[in-house]
Amino acid sequence: MTLRRVPVFAYDWVLIGLVLLINLLGLVTLYSAAPSRMVWLQQLLALPVALTVGLLVQMFSRRQVLSWAFPLYITSVAMLVLVLLVGREINGAKAWFDLGPVGFQPLEIAKIGLILVLARVLAARPLERPLDYVLPALLAAPILALVFIQPDLGGTLVLIAGVLGILFVRGMPMHHIIIGLVAVALLVPTVIWPNLNQYQRDRVEILFDLSKDPRGKGFQQIQSTIAIGSGGLMGKGFGAGTQTQLGFVPERQTDFIFSVLAEEWGLVGAVTLLLLYALLIFRLGRMVLECVRMEDRLVIAGVLSMLAFQVVVNIAVTLGLAPVTGLTLPLISKGGSSLVMVYLGLGLALLMHRDRYREV
Repeated sequence: MTLRRVPVFAYDWVLIGLVLLINLLGLVTLYSAAPSRMVWLQQLLALPVALTVGLLVQMFSRRQVLSWAFPLYITSVAMLVLVLLVGREINGAKAWFDLGPVGFQPLEIAKIGLILVLARVLAARPLERPLDYVLPALLAAPILALVFIQPDLGGTLVLIAGVLGILFVRGMPMHHIIIGLVAVALLVPTVIWPNLNQYQRDRVEILFDLSKDPRGKGFQQIQSTIAIGSGGLMGKGFGAGTQTQLGFVPERQTDFIFSVLAEEWGLVGAVTLLLLYALLIFRLGRMVLECVRMEDRLVIAGVLSMLAFQVVVNIAVTLGLAPVTGLTLPLISKGGSSLVMVYLGLGLALLMHRDRYREV
């Protein structure tokens, strides 16, 4: 395996610029949102690690990276099994390895492993018959099941979004999509809902009437919407958001950091972030279309689908439009391992796009 040098003009600098801008906005917001400066410093120290990981990936060819698919997939499954046995439990989910001063969530590795292995498997297999879905389903099922039983419903949904994005770009026929939607509609009340934990059901039920339990189950989202609304047009100013700074909004450095940004920077700041995300998602979509090989398209589609789903759901939760899932806001929320893996995923997308015309 040899490392390669590639001219800087071969990269998509629009995508790189958008990622760095969003990340910079995230560091500024986290400085205000973090309950202590140590939390912000940990995120700041994670940034050079994330940048290094993203840069190191660029030293390989697309073929070399795709050769990692099955080893990384097997490693992901093994780590998800191990975390259930010896992992640390946080907020009711046994999903973290405790590595001294830092924690690591194997779900982040599993995202990349699943994207790569599905890209390898589906690139040469058109989705024409029901049997064509058997192998990808068998590959996705262990990771989905292991994450679901942690239990991490939000992480499971992110993985499903990635799988669906890959299937769609691979050319999943419309009648298969309709059949899939009907199947999901039938499974929700009969299989999925009965197997959810009680707190997960409560989060869905309270969404229909947050005022039903304003000091309990509906507290987080009620306070979040108050914070966002109180920001007005221009916001209350950096570090001056009363709802968030006085602790009325829980998890303000992770799940509800969008509330901090909206309260302190107002509608202008919130719309600016949404536009940056929209441009990032649009650029990733263009990169999918610009790639000539199916494997490259599927890798970028997986990264795009997971990222877009997490952004939409996180912001919808803060607005009271979706049940609380525990999903953080990519490139904005606190989370060193998450930041590193986002940069790895986007680095893979850059790599596939960079080598789209090369026989490597």
